[in-house]
Amino acid sequence: MSPARPSTSALLLVAVVCLPLVAVGLSGAPVAAQSDASYVSVTNVTHTPETPTPGESFEVEVTIRNHAGNGGPFKINEVYVSGQGADTYVADDLGSLPAGSSMPVSVPVTLDEPGRHTFTVNVRGVNPSDVPVVIQYPVTVQVVDETRPQIELSTQRAVPGASRSVNVTVGNGRPRALDQVAVTVSSPEADFEVQRRVQAQVGAQNTTTFRFPATVSEAGRYPVDVQLEYTDDGDRRSLNRTFRADFRAPSNPGEIMLTGTEAVARGGTLEISSTASNVGTTEVEGVVVAIDDTDAVAGANYFVGSVEGSDFSSFTLTTSVAGNVSSVPVEVRYLVDGVEKTHTVEIPVEQARTRQPEPQPSGPPLLPVGAAVGVLVLAGVVYRWRR
Repeated sequence: MSPARPSTSALLLVAVVCLPLVAVGLSGAPVAAQSDASYVSVTNVTHTPETPTPGESFEVEVTIRNHAGNGGPFKINEVYVSGQGADTYVADDLGSLPAGSSMPVSVPVTLDEPGRHTFTVNVRGVNPSDVPVVIQYPVTVQVVDETRPQIELSTQRAVPGASRSVNVTVGNGRPRALDQVAVTVSSPEADFEVQRRVQAQVGAQNTTTFRFPATVSEAGRYPVDVQLEYTDDGDRRSLNRTFRADFRAPSNPGEIMLTGTEAVARGGTLEISSTASNVGTTEVEGVVVAIDDTDAVAGANYFVGSVEGSDFSSFTLTTSVAGNVSSVPVEVRYLVDGVEKTHTVEIPVEQARTRQPEPQPSGPPLLPVGAAVGVLVLAGVVYRWRR
């Protein structure tokens, strides 16, 4: 039998706990009234919009799941929200869930008063053994007064280990300024260089962005807690929000590859000609190409400098070499978002052939052309004199 359906100013048609990292926090943990309830759970909670105001209707979508271990269907008799001394009807006769299946339920929610409201989502049903089961899920809903400041958070994309900017924007849509503004950030995963910033005032109908450099060891989405403190008409107030911040890396960060490489050993000199190609879409800085000092090859390096995304820079690295060297390792070092990257490329060495002197023809030596001409002239004079 369905519970009583008294009217209430707040139409609470909620059947779920929202993620704890949005402006309207819905949090809690399921409590089973009976041990059989452990096979049924509420998952995949979403709601739109994320920041409802008093009197604004927002849609909550949840998924009721009957786990495979239940061994049979779970019949859902009714779902309702209880709290504030009244039970609010939501839905009944939703049907049965076979074991290992789930059912999405979407309900509208309207709350008339700002602040934090605590309710309990109740799912009543019957398990495969025809035993009544009650699933109770505590829910905390915070409705934000439309006259309060708004907080938004965004992050700059960077590779893991690099310092990136976490931007907290405070929007003051009210007719008067916020005074003595302070923003504090914290996170269990992100390391902030500065955790608190202050500003004398955020003007009426104005916004201000506070930037906090931060690093993470691995790319991902992590919680960031933001506290806004301000003075409003002489009263000190605070506003807290938790965001699931995006600390992902760029889709194609800068990366240097050596292309068109040619290494030639000629005599005691080794000459390496190549192109440092940035195959990523972001700029890399401090590109250095180096050869370590060994018994066969003298150490040397070439500073290429910065290379824009999808660009290249050609270079020639010259050093001395002893004997025949078949290959030489070349180390490439560069910075992406301030983080050093390095890799080594083994480059084959071509031995250049040295030209041998051409052999001289055998036989009596030939007179120079001038001397030969002189001999012929002298012979002609003698011939004429004898005649």
